[in-house]
Amino acid sequence: MNYEQLSIDQLAALRDELNSVLAERVSARQRELSGEAQRLSALVVQPKAKSDAQPRPKRPVKYRDGDKEWSGCGTMPAWAKAKGDTLESYRV
Repeated sequence: MNYEQLSIDQLAALRDELNSVLAERVSARQRELSGEAQRLSALVVQPKAKSDAQPRPKRPVKYRDGDKEWSGCGTMPAWAKAKGDTLESYRV
């Protein structure tokens, strides 16, 4: 098609027709991609939420000084450091 020979009205009509065809194709492609995204999202396994996780069981007490207890895991508590004695003297 030789665009140089078309009048302004013919070019405007051609532009409007092309915009219409392009809009239809874009809309069809968006619907296609949306359907594909929904199909793929159904296949994806959702990770468990932390609220669904089981709580860890409480560790048994290994050291005790009166009402103060320590399982021996983690940072040594201040009461155990302050005593200066060996920890074995507080072993349960």
